[in-house]
Amino acid sequence: MQRVILIGFMGCGKSILGKKVAKQLNIPFIDSDTEIERLHNLSVGEIFGKFGESGFREMEADLVKSLGDKDDFVLATGGGMPCFNRNMELLSELGTTYYLDRSAKELANRLKNTKTQRPLLAGFNDNELIEFIEVKLKERNEFYKQSQVILNREDQTPEDIILLYRLLQPHQRS
Repeated sequence: MQRVILIGFMGCGKSILGKKVAKQLNIPFIDSDTEIERLHNLSVGEIFGKFGESGFREMEADLVKSLGDKDDFVLATGGGMPCFNRNMELLSELGTTYYLDRSAKELANRLKNTKTQRPLLAGFNDNELIEFIEVKLKERNEFYKQSQVILNREDQTPEDIILLYRLLQPHQRS
């Protein structure tokens, strides 16, 4: 059973990196936000608008619980997923968790240039965005740093993640 779980702030590269890791391991890739959108036939923005953040967080928790039935996957979590409803504990029980650590300034640069709409970031100017990310990182690092593996920027490659995964799972043959 191969379960790789990528955790980190929005815009850190979980989905892009996760797709590459899944392809190299030849296992399914799951983006939690995309999966929630598919299951509920609504965009994340629509879910926030209709059910609020608490409703969205419940949907994330339900998704985490449902993954216990799957054998092999790479999961890219939403940025807040590990911080609510005991999800970090559940994710660590589910598979090997990797925190993709990035600075607030780098995250702000990546997020302001993204084409993806992010409900929590609507209306921020550059300075407000950096300040918001710094505050959120301080809140969320308590959860993110519970990951089994913490990767600095230079170690966030598919090859490093797969190597570390295999070292942490010596009984796995893939």
